[in-house]
Amino acid sequence: MASQGPAEASSLVPPLVRLARRGSLLIASDFDGTLAQVVRDPRRARALPQASRALAELARRTPVAVISGRDLANLAVQCRVPGAVLLGSYGLEPWLNASPADPLPMTPAPSQRLVQLAKHLEELTGWLPGVQVESKALGVSVHYRNSPEPRRVGPTVRRMVEQLAAGEHLQVVRGKLVIEVRPPHSGNKGMALAGLLDRLQPRGCVFAGDDLGDLPAIEELHRRAPEMELALAIGVLGPDSNPQLAEAADICLTGPAAWAQLLGEVAAGLRSPA
Repeated sequence: MASQGPAEASSLVPPLVRLARRGSLLIASDFDGTLAQVVRDPRRARALPQASRALAELARRTPVAVISGRDLANLAVQCRVPGAVLLGSYGLEPWLNASPADPLPMTPAPSQRLVQLAKHLEELTGWLPGVQVESKALGVSVHYRNSPEPRRVGPTVRRMVEQLAAGEHLQVVRGKLVIEVRPPHSGNKGMALAGLLDRLQPRGCVFAGDDLGDLPAIEELHRRAPEMELALAIGVLGPDSNPQLAEAADICLTGPAAWAQLLGEVAAGLRSPA
C-alpha cells in the first residue's frame, strides 16, 4: 500500500467523525513509532503532544485505546491520556487511564525464569557494543538500535536470541531493531484488539501501528471488517519499517506526526457543528 499524503489522509476524516459522534468508533493505536517517535533510550519516549491532546479529546466522545508491548506501568508514565484504555504487555495488562491524578499501576515483578533469561542474554550479547537487554514483567527485549552497525549486528543478535528461545520453548517477537522473547501463549495485539471489539461492539474501528508486532491486530481488524461499517488499518511507516506492514495496512502514513495530524483533524471535526 502506497503512503498517503495530507490530502488523501484528510479524506478519511468525515467517515471517522460520523462514527465518533455516535460514540461508536474505536480508535486503537500502538505507542512506540506510532504515537511517539522511536528514540535511542526507550525510557525517554513520549507521545507527540498533538497526538496526546487529540486522543484525550476524542476519548470524551468515543472509545480510545493504546496497545503496547511495554509494561503497563512504563506505558502509563509515557502515555498519560485521560479517558483512554491503556493495554500493556500486548494486552495482558489493561488499565483505564481515567484521570492524570489516578495512581499509576504497579508492574508485577518478572518471574525468576525471566530474570535468569535476561541475565543469560546480557552475557551472550555483552561483547556487542550498543546492544541493550531490557527486562519486562512478561518478557525480555534485546535492542540493537544503538549499535554502531545495527544492520550488521542484527542477524547475530537474532540468531542468538532465537536459539536460546527455542531451547527454552519461548515465543519470539521481532521488531524494528529489537527482538523480544516471552512465555508461550502470552497473547498478542490481535487478541487485545479482539477483546476490545467484543466488549465495546463498535460500529467502526481504526487501528494504527508501525511494526511486525502490530500485524496480529491488523489481521484481527480485517477479520472483523464484515461486522462493522468501517474497519481501517493504518501503517505508520518509518525508515526501518518492515515491508509486511505496508502490505497488510489499508493505508500508510509517514511517521507519527502524520498519524497525530489525522487524529487532530478528527478531533477538530467533532468540535464542528454536525
